[in-house]
Order: sequence, then C-alpha cells, then structure tokens
Amino acid sequence: MIKLHGASISNYVNKVKLGILEKGLEYEQIRIAPSQEEDFLKISPMGKIPVLEMDGKFIFESGAILEFLDTIFPQTPKLIPEDPWEAARVREISTIIETYLDIPARRIYLPAAKISPEIVEEVHSTLVKGIKALQRVVRFSPYIAGNVFTLADCSGFAHLSVLDEELRPFYPNNHPLDLFNGWKEYFVFMKTKAGPALVEKDKQILKKILARAKTKIG
Repeated sequence: MIKLHGASISNYVNKVKLGILEKGLEYEQIRIAPSQEEDFLKISPMGKIPVLEMDGKFIFESGAILEFLDTIFPQTPKLIPEDPWEAARVREISTIIETYLDIPARRIYLPAAKISPEIVEEVHSTLVKGIKALQRVVRFSPYIAGNVFTLADCSGFAHLSVLDEELRPFYPNNHPLDLFNGWKEYFVFMKTKAGPALVEKDKQILKKILARAKTKIG
C-alpha cells in the first residue's frame, strides 16, 4: 500500500493527496511534521514533507511523487497529459503557481516570517505579476488547464486555496487573487469533487486543532 508521510496542513502534502485521490489509489496517511532528525533525513534529505513510501522505498518532492505515480499506475487517470504540448502547459501552470506565487507569499504568511509594511508591499507586487502571468496560461474549462483534472489542479487547488485564506489579513482590500478571473468559481467547482472536498475538510480540521493548541500554550 502507498503511504503518504506528511500533515494535511501542508499545501505540498495536499498537492500529492489530491493526485492520489483523483487516481483512486488506496493509501494511508502518516501524519508527521517536517524534521531535521537523522532518521527522517534518510528518507527526505531536506527534512521536508511530503514523502511517499511504497514497497519499502521512499520518494520526496511533490512533483517527483506525482510523476512517479503517473508512471507506475498507467491505468489510472493521467495527471500529465499524453500530448507533449498539453503536458508542457500543465507543468508551466504548476511552476508559475509554486515559484512565482507560493514561494514569495511565504515571506509573509509563515509563522516565522519577519514582516514589515515594506515587505508586504513588495510581496504584493510580486504576486500581482505572478497572477497576471498565470491568467495568460490557465483555461478554467472547468479545470485549470482544460477539460480534465491534471497535475496543474493538484498545484492550483492546494496552493491557491492556502494563499487565498492566509493572505487575507495582509491584503483585506487588495488581495492579489481577487485579480484572478475565474479563481473563485474554480474553487467552488473543485469543492464539489470528492477528492478536493476531502483535502479541504482535513486541512480545516487540522488548522482548528493547531489553533486550539496554540491558544492553550499561549
């Protein structure tokens, strides 16, 4: 059986989880946090999540995991289209979301982030540029890259849902995602699907648990 190591609060864990669910694969989630412990570094050299375990072997990095699953389970729905041009577009969308939106946003929404008004404004400009680029390549018909669920949806739903929620306190009146035509409708549509709905539910449950724990500690 597939084992997915990682917590449902992580957008990269959820990216992989979305792919597993779309493929209809049987799996077990091992809920662990990132770690720099030597035993964990043996299976994830950067100490990050997610990690996929199968047949006693391990794969780290979300993109590598999903491409592996696409290869080893060819009878399940493909996350990477067979057409080379469509495959490239799917990877383009995923890369824009992760490189030009998620990474810059982490400068302000992660708990350990050092935030100043200047950084908030700088990140806003970067995100707006990324959103404009993303708008040029998405399709929303109804999925983010066309008429079938792909790797781009794994990235899109997992990352953009986090950014929409976590960045609201910083940009209550000028959230970059509000400039992204089709995003709100897409988010609503995706939550009508069993996989994305489960991922969102698990994420929100864990967020509430962590918030309560933080309140008790504080």
